[in-house]
Amino acid sequence: MTIKKSLEVSGNFLFKYRGHIPLIVFILIAPISFLTPYKTYASYHGLNETILFTALFLIFSGHLIRARTVGKRTIQTSGRNRSHQVAQVLNKIGWYSLVRHPLYFGNYLIWLGLAIFLSNFWFVIILSLLFWIYYERIMFAEEIFLEEKFGDEFQDWAIKTPSFLPSFKNYIPNHCPFSWRVVIKNEYPGIISSATSFLFILILKRIVLLGHFSFYSSDAVFLVIIVVFGVSCKILKKFTAVFEPMD
Repeated sequence: MTIKKSLEVSGNFLFKYRGHIPLIVFILIAPISFLTPYKTYASYHGLNETILFTALFLIFSGHLIRARTVGKRTIQTSGRNRSHQVAQVLNKIGWYSLVRHPLYFGNYLIWLGLAIFLSNFWFVIILSLLFWIYYERIMFAEEIFLEEKFGDEFQDWAIKTPSFLPSFKNYIPNHCPFSWRVVIKNEYPGIISSATSFLFILILKRIVLLGHFSFYSSDAVFLVIIVVFGVSCKILKKFTAVFEPMD
């Protein structure tokens, strides 16, 4: 098997299971938190607040980019694929005129925000490298598919549109109506995952600092909100027609 074919095969495999593999990173959070000097950080005035607000800004920005991309997505574009590559139309407007993979860029901001909140410098570096190795193969496989399907149209778009870091010089507005129903239907699992990870990291940091487990009333309220939101979305999706026109 050639290197190109090998990258394509591994990219398609990672694409299919892209929602499960990040669980490995989640598992690493616990041991890494116990290797992080939170007590030292606490001695620097304002550092914890800076870390918190930076993390929240990145996480929110990542979800906002994903919401703006998904909420204005037209039917049967390259952004609808789930377990395999699907595209009847090449999406080249809105966020797709700024960067070829806006959803993955949003994912990175979310991952980076959570890594920064964990407050381990080496974990931020390692996570960034793992993210690039992981998603580079997925992007490679996607672009092979798009190039074969759209040919010169894809080439012209790829030449002027960066693969991962957005560039605003060739922005083309997306005039499709924005739909919160589309966003909620597609994004609620990711939102729940981010919120749960944030709460998990918060509790782990508190355990390291205090030396024992503690669960505050604010934690309980946050957890209840996560559960209610997740269950409500699941029920609406499975037992009602609220999201039916969004397929």
